[in-house]
Amino acid sequence: MKHTFGGLWTRKKLEVLEKYLKFYTTALKNMHLNLHYVDAFAGTGSQDPKVIESQGEIIPSEDFHGSVKTALEIEPGFNHYHFNDLNPDHIKELESIQLEHPSKNIHITQRDVNLFVPDFCKTLKNADRAVLFLDPYSTQLDWDTLRYVAASKKIDLWMLFPISALTRMTPRDHAKIRPEWSGTITRLLGTDEWENALYKPEVMQVTGDFFDDTDEAESAERLNVDELEGWITKRLRETFCYVAKPYRLTNKNSPLFTFYFAVSNPNEKAWRLADRAVTSILKNQH
Repeated sequence: MKHTFGGLWTRKKLEVLEKYLKFYTTALKNMHLNLHYVDAFAGTGSQDPKVIESQGEIIPSEDFHGSVKTALEIEPGFNHYHFNDLNPDHIKELESIQLEHPSKNIHITQRDVNLFVPDFCKTLKNADRAVLFLDPYSTQLDWDTLRYVAASKKIDLWMLFPISALTRMTPRDHAKIRPEWSGTITRLLGTDEWENALYKPEVMQVTGDFFDDTDEAESAERLNVDELEGWITKRLRETFCYVAKPYRLTNKNSPLFTFYFAVSNPNEKAWRLADRAVTSILKNQH
């Protein structure tokens, strides 16, 4: 069983993740630390997008490794690998991968991510360090879960924020918001003040005989994608010690996810080292 989804944007996120994991384990290999790789939406380990788009042309795509197998092949490796997913079929695939790597210390769990991540954070001791990969299928991740990650002070986070899902739930016209989505948006953004934050009064010009008056219309319009992404980035920077410039993943130029990197370690030396690595990695992405 393989996931069937994605395309070039899927490959890009995995290329970024792979490069950072190689940097991370190499940089810390002589530090006498206990290194963990954590994949909270692990999937099956393999992905089969069927087709990808290349310069406007749809072409067949071969199977390729997902984040699980990518992490397991990194050398030097991690001391522990934690793979979590709610889907029982995915768990079976992960257990098969575990059998294929008897020398690896692999832990498999089937839990809601918003329970799994906080509990993992609580297990970290002084000598533990971790890279956490959060690649939600949609809007499953609560903002409150990110607060546990930040409070750990021991985790480097790679997270795909579902910017396309958020824009679908927050139409440009404030009056068209569906009430049943309000709770999901509040959970996703970690504040019930999101309407005030994401919407601004719609302004129209009223032209008179001798002067122009600017009046605020009764309706409001949502921030555009750039503004929306900027607001989310600001929120993350209020929570984490360091957040890199976000990397947007698109499909046919339409925003899908915003790929964020954040460091919970308050040690400036640690996050400056990570900053140099991430800046270099993202600079070379096309």
